[in-house]
Amino acid sequence: MSSLTPLEEQQMIERSWNRCYSLGFKPVDAVDDELLSDQQVNELLQENYDLLYHVTAVFEKLAPFLRKSGQIALLVDRHGFVLHAQSDPNFDRQAKELHLRVGANWHEQKKGTNAMGVALQEEKPVRIHGEQHFFVQNRCLTCAASPIFTPTGELAGAINMSATREQYHPFLFSLVGFIAESVQNRLLLEQVKHEHLITLKELEHTSNRFHTPLLTLDSENRIIRANQAARRILGKDCVGKELREKKGFVIESILDNTSKIWRSVAVFTKEAKKQQLYTFDQIAGSCTSIQRAKELARKVAETDLPVLLLGETGTGKELFAQSIHTASPRAWHPFIAVNCSAIPETIIESELFGYEGGAFTGAKADGNIGKIEAAHQGTLFLDEIGDMSLRAQAALLRVLQEKVITPVGSVKSKPVDVRIIAATNKNLQDEIKANRFRSDLYYRLKGISITLPPLRQRSDVMELAEHMLRTMSGSSAITLSAEAKTKLRSYSWPGNVRELSSVLNQAVFLAEGSQIGPEHLQLECEEREEEHQRTVPSLPALEKEAIQQSLQMARWNISKAARMLQISRNTLYRKMQEYKIIQQ
Repeated sequence: MSSLTPLEEQQMIERSWNRCYSLGFKPVDAVDDELLSDQQVNELLQENYDLLYHVTAVFEKLAPFLRKSGQIALLVDRHGFVLHAQSDPNFDRQAKELHLRVGANWHEQKKGTNAMGVALQEEKPVRIHGEQHFFVQNRCLTCAASPIFTPTGELAGAINMSATREQYHPFLFSLVGFIAESVQNRLLLEQVKHEHLITLKELEHTSNRFHTPLLTLDSENRIIRANQAARRILGKDCVGKELREKKGFVIESILDNTSKIWRSVAVFTKEAKKQQLYTFDQIAGSCTSIQRAKELARKVAETDLPVLLLGETGTGKELFAQSIHTASPRAWHPFIAVNCSAIPETIIESELFGYEGGAFTGAKADGNIGKIEAAHQGTLFLDEIGDMSLRAQAALLRVLQEKVITPVGSVKSKPVDVRIIAATNKNLQDEIKANRFRSDLYYRLKGISITLPPLRQRSDVMELAEHMLRTMSGSSAITLSAEAKTKLRSYSWPGNVRELSSVLNQAVFLAEGSQIGPEHLQLECEEREEEHQRTVPSLPALEKEAIQQSLQMARWNISKAARMLQISRNTLYRKMQEYKIIQQ
């Protein structure tokens, strides 16, 4: 339930007071205390049977709390009539005096500004404290109320909790919101049940999730029901519209007894929202080799085949792995990346398979799941697979063959369902010949091989650079000068796409303007060459130093120094004059 700001709350109360004045009410007037007859109450309860059934089920769970709270919980229908009341026995007398009872009408047009009436009128949760009540008679109360909506988005009624001003606690506002959300979810599930749909999958997603946005879709992907939390995301008028933006929603089909798709349920999950992964649309470049790789990756994404990504460091292997995952049927399940070269051999089993509590010294008391189990129903990305130790390769091979894991310290195996994508910058055939990689694992991983080209072999370096600049700046304001483009084209890019991104990031910072020049492009190999040139002395400098050393060693004996240098005396004299070398 979204909370109101103090300003929004005050504006809502002011609107209610203005409506009361327009009805001719005065704060000191006697309050309308008319009650329905027993027959009218029975008719009203029958009319609202479904709503009353679900609310009383929730209220029953609150009964132990209410008996000692000094408060009363009420359900009113959309017209403001009280359908059900449950309270602390110590509050009963005051509740009767104020007509907080079944059959009373607490609509704003009857009782002035009060939480139930305002919640129905504004269709928003609200709290009314003491003096904010319009009628003086009701100012001894503090109340909080939240509207209830049907699965089709229509106002059904409101949940209210009231107490004396002295007994009020701020959590009441949150509590009525929780109750209203719970009732709405129960109504939605009941509606599905009446339509003869299988409800088990919905229950799996919605039980104990009062705040979870929940939709029901028809066969054409139109929203036919939405709870309050879903309407806050998609808009109050989302019912009847097509669900176009599916990001963040996990969609499961619900089948009838003929196994034909009848409805779908969409649940918005934090897990789905949390993972922000790359997609194929974010892989830029028009080079034929990269386009071929993308096309092959798109095709294999639709299958469950293992994929082996080959290419030099920095060519974008993880970007491709994430894009394959997001385009696959497993997209709404986890993508878990493992750097195979970074896992010490001593803990490989616990990292991959997890462990039971107390399995070894330093283990967490409640244990820990491994990377493979974390990727269950999703994708496990094994980066730098060529650097994995032979012991780890053997452990991984068992999982791929048997599709089960056994956590360290456990005797029970767990089935796992993961899609494997592996990547390496090594030639695995050479590694097999050198007995550093298992051939049986290689053929398990090599379902479809995709080779990513190094940047120096791509024809779209400038296109890629300009795309990166637009992404970094959010516009086309930053450009490359002609000289900068020439410098980028002539470089060999040993670090590939990753190095290009790093160089451009630095250039944007150094340029401090709208154009990047060659002086802003700090290329690592170029800097090494310049540094090497700065550290190698020139030939004349070496010659002068050799003459000075030989003269010192010969104690300035010209003949002896000339022999040491293997030159004539005349040549030595000429060189001494050229370099202005004189005896000190």
